[in-house]
Amino acid sequence: MVTLVLLLLLLVPLYFFFKKPAGLPPGPWGLPVVGKLPDTTVDICTQVNRLRKTHGDIILWRMGSRLHLFLCEYNVIKEALARLEFTDRPDYHTYNAFAEEGIRGILSGNGLPWRNIRRSSLRHLRDLGMGKTRLEESIHYEAKCLVKELRKTTDKVQPLSMCVVLAVYNVVNKMVADKRYEMDDPKGLEFVDKILTVNQKLQGPVFFFNVFPILVTLAPSFLKKKLGLYDLEEAAKFINDATSETVQEHKAKLDPSKPRDLIDHLLIDHQENDQDPSDNNEKLSIQATITELFLAGTETTSTTMKWSILYFIKHPDVQHKLHEEIDSVFPKGTLPYYHERNKLPYLEATMHEIHRIATMAPMAAAHVSSQDTYFHGYSIPKGTIIVPFLECCHNNPLVWENPDQFNPGRFLNPDGTFNTRREGFIAFGTGRRACVGENIARVEVFVLLVALLQNFTFTKVPGEVLSTEKDPKDIIINVPKQYNVIITERQ
Repeated sequence: MVTLVLLLLLLVPLYFFFKKPAGLPPGPWGLPVVGKLPDTTVDICTQVNRLRKTHGDIILWRMGSRLHLFLCEYNVIKEALARLEFTDRPDYHTYNAFAEEGIRGILSGNGLPWRNIRRSSLRHLRDLGMGKTRLEESIHYEAKCLVKELRKTTDKVQPLSMCVVLAVYNVVNKMVADKRYEMDDPKGLEFVDKILTVNQKLQGPVFFFNVFPILVTLAPSFLKKKLGLYDLEEAAKFINDATSETVQEHKAKLDPSKPRDLIDHLLIDHQENDQDPSDNNEKLSIQATITELFLAGTETTSTTMKWSILYFIKHPDVQHKLHEEIDSVFPKGTLPYYHERNKLPYLEATMHEIHRIATMAPMAAAHVSSQDTYFHGYSIPKGTIIVPFLECCHNNPLVWENPDQFNPGRFLNPDGTFNTRREGFIAFGTGRRACVGENIARVEVFVLLVALLQNFTFTKVPGEVLSTEKDPKDIIINVPKQYNVIITERQ
């Protein structure tokens, strides 16, 4: 009897200690310490959609020692990301892998340093041509180089060439560092391969170090190696070192009267603000910003190109309509400017449908609650990870008829014009931390696709099965499974 009483005295406090507190949003709570980890055999979107049937569009899921608040509806996401207390990024270890001495940049930083670097970067990117003809001329040049390189590979069975990724990287590199690589340059191809490696490693089991931060300190070396942490850190070091070298080169040759690129402009800002030359934080913030722009600007846009060509192969009728539309407006060799996109409504609709159905960044970039707050009547503790689940928005059958079907027509008005205000579409995020490179990405994809469709037809390899199924491990970037293609030059 005494033993039973002692046991109850022990278990009752433990029950209340580990019990899910009242007032939190509904969702999986799991076991003490470990929470409820996702099923790695099923993609995360499917798992969250199953939870939505029971819990609705605001779901709190405890993974490891972290609370993750999944927001699964367009208006809910817009409302949440407009709130100041949901603006910050979390202290994910995968973010810190690219932060020299803990200093982050334009995408992962927080507070006043982040606001300053974002404001300066956006202003200078606009001055350097973002949204202007100057940028488009650079993209036109890369498009022509890409077409020339792909002509060398026509009529062969092959995976899509890495030069597609390099062309995208060159656009960012030109604005940021006034550099570009030729399509066959081994150094350029190595750098973009490292960028793809980083994003691949971020998708894998290294995620455990985000939901169990204590593992960063306590995990033995063999476990860190097995979970991919060392591979990620090695690739991050390669990119950080290269970026640091580029910043140092700019610093040595800086002419404040003739800034060439974003790095020059940011260095000049640093000088003009009379900051302490011995303070290394500003240089590191610039370096982190450049690294993050390279990573985000290259992977997402090049992945969009890969999905686009895959859907062209799977839907030759769509590709044929695009050929006809482009040929009727722009003769071969004549590339459009983005302000002329209204002349190509079917292409605009197709681009948006690819963004919708593939949803390159299914969970966007995570935010974190910077204070205890309330949202839609629920208590949201400080430190809760805020996950804007864009893929759920894009797959919502209440918004999109037959959402699993590829149908560019859903973005067209009855008169054939492009529907510019389709509710429920949120490919580039929203709020205070909406994608800084949205304008660049839109122009890049538009010009590059026109150039490729003017010159080539992309066809399926006979006998091969093309899949648009997403890998359940892809939680950051939805990357298509590698596929072969036959590229035929159009006459």
